[in-house]
Amino acid sequence: MEPRVRTVVAVHLDVDPDRLQPGARLGEDLCVDSLAAVELAMVLEDEFDIALPEEVLGCVRTYGDVVSLVRERVETRSPAAESG
Repeated sequence: MEPRVRTVVAVHLDVDPDRLQPGARLGEDLCVDSLAAVELAMVLEDEFDIALPEEVLGCVRTYGDVVSLVRERVETRSPAAESG
């Protein structure tokens, strides 16, 4: 799953995939501002068919956090919650 997240993030943020290390800070190291963070969340939601509410996004600080959050959401998603 991480390679797929890496590809999506690298393409969306236009960064070298090699820069996407677990400890890479979104704001300081990858120059992600609040608008880019919201857009990235929307892209990840579409790509992985998950929901990333604002309250959980507020805890995301590093690329490793992004990967962990996406993995957690994919593993716990419920098909019933997706309808609507």
